[in-house]
Amino acid sequence: MSISGNLRTMPFADLLQWVSQSRKTGTLAVEGPPFNKKVYFRDGLAVAVASDNPKEYLSYYLVGWGYVSEVELHELLQMQERHGTMLGELLVIVGRLTREELLYVLQVKTEESIYELFLRDQGDFRFLENILPAKKFQPLGLPLDMISLEGVRRRDEWARVRELIPDETWVPKVVRAVDVREMGPTELGILREINGTNSIEQIALACRLALFHVNQFIYYGVLHELFQLLPPPSGVERMIPGYTQSAWRLRVKDADKLIAEGDLIGAHRIVVEIAERFPGNREAQDAARHLERRLGQALEQRRLADGAVLELAIPVSQLTSLSCTPQEGFLLSRINGRYTVAEILKTVPGPPLEHRLMMDGFLRRNIIRSREDTGARPAGTRHSKAG
Repeated sequence: MSISGNLRTMPFADLLQWVSQSRKTGTLAVEGPPFNKKVYFRDGLAVAVASDNPKEYLSYYLVGWGYVSEVELHELLQMQERHGTMLGELLVIVGRLTREELLYVLQVKTEESIYELFLRDQGDFRFLENILPAKKFQPLGLPLDMISLEGVRRRDEWARVRELIPDETWVPKVVRAVDVREMGPTELGILREINGTNSIEQIALACRLALFHVNQFIYYGVLHELFQLLPPPSGVERMIPGYTQSAWRLRVKDADKLIAEGDLIGAHRIVVEIAERFPGNREAQDAARHLERRLGQALEQRRLADGAVLELAIPVSQLTSLSCTPQEGFLLSRINGRYTVAEILKTVPGPPLEHRLMMDGFLRRNIIRSREDTGARPAGTRHSKAG
């Protein structure tokens, strides 16, 4: 059974409860903003997450937590391409992580990515039953009841934290003596990293902790006037760990997986990202062009003919409840049951491939449908451009 909807009408916590109680196996795809995600389940347990957010990649934790350097990550990714081994497994083989450390990193990465979904009040979702990635991944088995309890608690706590802490780029500074006698090792570790220079994110990475725990500690310190928050320094670009010279290789792998799963528009977003983020990297640009050709080939197999007439498959009143970009909204406004694919493409600015992919995505989500154009049109229509 596959279901779809919007988090406005079915909150994420309710979705998890449905998956858990029904012991579902499959993929839950949630569209942004701010990022698209896929949560994978087996027998009602969370086993993995894929995300568009670079701060939710495995490489972010590996580099940010100091297990490998950017250069080492680059070399490991090249080894992975040659041997076809999972990155985490490769790190265990070469002795950079123990298996226990790998499982801990994967658990934190997976849980934090899921907890972020509790903060969303809207976003289209689809649950694809019995569909899991064809490629290998290191499976976990996280109980959803515990995740749901913690996710709901964090949602409430984040609302309070954000009243004082705008984001993780702010810098805490100790302004009063702190009584450390009742602090545990985790709190003492955070306190040692508060020096008036490190951002909250840098403190979390140095302590190998999730951002939530560090934000919570600093929130209560600010509340009791032990800490002062300094704004992030202007003009300083903070690089995302694990997302520099090696990032395009990771993104190519993500795009490969999305193409295999049939998510062509998700793969196209990655193509655009690679082209824009690595303009001077010839190898990355070649990889982006190769992906674009594969997307075109995959799209041709879907057989969305130029002469097909597109029409809405849902009532117009439901359009306002969809999570769409302005570009997607404009494209939908051109679809009215009178114009062919070729005619619509002439009226919307931008690359035709991108708009074909949007159409394909709408078709797969049953937002629109098509019929082959035989030359006969509804009365009162004309064979010219959409106005």
